[in-house]
Amino acid sequence: MGLLECASGASVWRGYDYYKEKKVVSLEVTGENIYSATVAGSSSEPYSVELHIDHPRKSKCNCPHADGKRIICKHIVATYFTVLPKEAEKFYAEAMAYQEEEEKHQEELSDKVIEYVGKMKKVDLCQSLLELLFDGPEWQYDRFIREHGLDDDWY
Repeated sequence: MGLLECASGASVWRGYDYYKEKKVVSLEVTGENIYSATVAGSSSEPYSVELHIDHPRKSKCNCPHADGKRIICKHIVATYFTVLPKEAEKFYAEAMAYQEEEEKHQEELSDKVIEYVGKMKKVDLCQSLLELLFDGPEWQYDRFIREHGLDDDWY
């Protein structure tokens, strides 16, 4: 399993941001596919990272999130992207392609729903609306009441 697969989505994205912001302030090769880095973070002192590309879970960082744990934090990810900038480009391109595909899918789904609702009979529409109002989240019911002035004479 690769390093990015071992990290949380939040750590990968924040690590990508750190990479783009050039927060890896020093980097040195310490072995075959092993790197030591200093990464600027939220602390006044930079964090120390040891990156093991071939064995990601051996990677270490002294930040509060990862110190003493087998966690791939944003500082480790930033170091990884600094060592392998093509991986950063690949990650970003794949993420944008996925987002574009997801937006396209949502748009197609929205069009299908609009078409389907447009073909529904009035009695079926009423039943569906009532189910959404009574079985859905409370805020939805409250909003319907408010927007249609159904509670105006209550006071």
